Amino acid sequence: MTADVNHHITTAFHDKKLLTKGELLHWLEGVYPGVSEETLSWRIHELKSKGLLESPGRGVYRLSAREDFIPVFSNLSKRIAAMLAKELPLVNTCIWETRWLNAWMELQPAYNWTLVEAEKDALDAIFNHLTGLSKKVFLQPDRTVMELYVLSLNEAVIVKPLVSEAPLMQEGKITTASPEKMLVDIVAEPSIFVAQQGELDRIYENVFSQVLIHQNRMLRYARRRKREERVQQLIPFIPA
Repeated sequence: MTADVNHHITTAFHDKKLLTKGELLHWLEGVYPGVSEETLSWRIHELKSKGLLESPGRGVYRLSAREDFIPVFSNLSKRIAAMLAKELPLVNTCIWETRWLNAWMELQPAYNWTLVEAEKDALDAIFNHLTGLSKKVFLQPDRTVMELYVLSLNEAVIVKPLVSEAPLMQEGKITTASPEKMLVDIVAEPSIFVAQQGELDRIYENVFSQVLIHQNRMLRYARRRKREERVQQLIPFIPA
């Protein structure tokens, strides 16, 4: 299911509270001419699995109230992105902030760490360029460094490897983490995401109820990080 179809269905039915299966099939016939009804029914199932459609009753559908995640960057993140784009224009980076997770947590961590991720070969160069910042910068901190030095800071910059094929998104000129990536990372890296470990169930439940999550995309990434089973356990059941 392409991003265009995802967009067009929300445009086509934005003013309708409820849709019948017949209405959906008729609309999909225009999108996929010549396709069998069985295949079109599978497309409806696919739209539901992507979180775009909900089914409050048998044969009745509605557009999901969940929305796309829109990150808001701090001035520090913007400054880092601009600096790296100028000094290391050929290096692809992913920049995001731990405070974004606070919206889905009950206990609010007092800190905000800016995460700068890139291919391993570029990490030293990135670290060297960022050491002139007024904030403490840490290169691939392990659990000991996190406990001794990072956890006591209100702000810090953490430079770490970017896992290949991670689900990313673009916000303006900054490449950043998608919510699918964030949900997997907080499971895969407990030494960095310490504050989130006691609220994993809550975070997953809140994210899935508020944000459009592409489960297949998330699970592919979880598989790469060898956390698919744990992530599967955390996915909440949301009534169709």
